[in-house]
Amino acid sequence: MFSKIFSTFLSVILMLQTLFPFFSGARNDKTFTQADLSSLHSVSDYVDYIRENGAPSMDTETFFKNLKPIKFLRTLFGGTIFENEEDKYLHVTMSDDLAEMCDLVTEASGFDLLGTMQHIPKTLGTLTALKRAVHPDLSAFRQKVFSLCDEVRAKGHTGAATLLYLFGVFFSVVDDMSIYTVEGENENELVVLMDVTYRDGTTETVDPDIVINIETNMAYAKQGFGVSGSGFEVDLDKLVVYTVVNSWQRNYGFYLGYDLSSDSNPVFNYNTRRFKFDYAGKAWMIQIWKGNYALVTNGAEVGVYNRAPGKIGTFYNAAADEDMLVMSMDVYHGDECIVSRGPELHWWVTGFKLTKQLYTPSSLTLKFSIEMKDDEMLKAFTDAIEKEANHDVSYTVDGLTVYGTW
Repeated sequence: MFSKIFSTFLSVILMLQTLFPFFSGARNDKTFTQADLSSLHSVSDYVDYIRENGAPSMDTETFFKNLKPIKFLRTLFGGTIFENEEDKYLHVTMSDDLAEMCDLVTEASGFDLLGTMQHIPKTLGTLTALKRAVHPDLSAFRQKVFSLCDEVRAKGHTGAATLLYLFGVFFSVVDDMSIYTVEGENENELVVLMDVTYRDGTTETVDPDIVINIETNMAYAKQGFGVSGSGFEVDLDKLVVYTVVNSWQRNYGFYLGYDLSSDSNPVFNYNTRRFKFDYAGKAWMIQIWKGNYALVTNGAEVGVYNRAPGKIGTFYNAAADEDMLVMSMDVYHGDECIVSRGPELHWWVTGFKLTKQLYTPSSLTLKFSIEMKDDEMLKAFTDAIEKEANHDVSYTVDGLTVYGTW
C-alpha cells in the first residue's frame, strides 16, 4: 500500500513537471507548448493529453539539475571546494564515428551521452578526506579491486565484475579518457577501446567489451553477455535496447520485491500481469510488463520463470535452456509500432525504445506471442490467462502458439 501511495505522489510530481516545464526545469519540447496546455480545462483533459502525446523524457540538462542536491552533499562531506570548475569533472574525448552515434541518441532522446560522461565528477573531494584518515595508496587499491574483479568474472558474475571494475577506475581518479574504435577480428566489426590516464600518472588501454557491427548497426559484446557485461545489446538503427539470453539478470530470477522497488520510484512506470500454472512437474509463471523505463525509454517485457512445486514465497528461477520458449512482442502507441522483437527462443524478451516522449502504460498496447511445448502446456497457460484477476488480456490460439493482446 505504501509503495502505491508513494508511486502516486511521484507520478503527480512528474505530471506537474510535464505540464509546467518552466517550473521544474524539464525540457519544453515543441509537443509541450503553453498554447497546447492553455486549451486544457479539466483533469480528464490533462490525462487525455498525456495519453496521446506522452510526457517529456529525461534530457541531459534536466538530469544534471536533478543531481544538484547530490553534488552539494558530495562537496559537503568530501571536504573540498574546487577553485577550478573544470577540475571537478572527467576530461573525455571521443572519436568522430562514436561521437556521431552519440549525436543520434541525443537527437532521438535528448540525452547527451558524451556530455554526461564529461560531467561525471572526480573523486578528489572524497579522496582528500580519506587521505587525512587512512592515507590510501591509489595504485595498490586499484590493483586489488581489479584482481577481485577478475575473480568475480571467472565465476560468471559479469554484471558484478563490471561494477567492481568501474569502482576501481572511479576511485583511482581518472584525469583523461579517450574513447575510440579499432578494426575487429571479423569483417565489418569495430571494437571500442578507452585510453585512460589516472591521477597517479598510470596509463592503460581499457577494453569495455563493446563491438559495433557497421553493417547491421548493432552494438554487442564479444562474449555474448551484453555490452560491457550489462546484459543488454543495442540496435543503433532503431535505438532499441534489448536483453541477451545469457544476461547476468538470469542468475537472479524474479521475486516480487523487484516490481515493488520499481513501482515506488519515478525511474520506472509500468504495468504488469502474471500468469501462474503447473506443467511438467514445475510451477510456472509467465509475466508481461509494459510502460516506460529509466526516464528515457518506452517498452515491454515477456518473461518465463519456474520453480519446484509447493514452494512458498514469490521467488521464481529464470527458465533454464530446456524451458525457454519461442516468443515475440510488439509495442504500440495508437497505430504506431514503437518496439518489435522476435520471434526468438528466450526466457526474457525485452525491448526499450529511446525516445523524447514517455507514454503512460495504459496508453500502450502490448501484442505478444508464445509457442507452448505441447497441448497440455497450452491449456494450462490459456487457463491462467482467463483466471488472471484483471481480465484485460485477450488471446487467440494457432496451433501451439498463443497470441496475446494487452
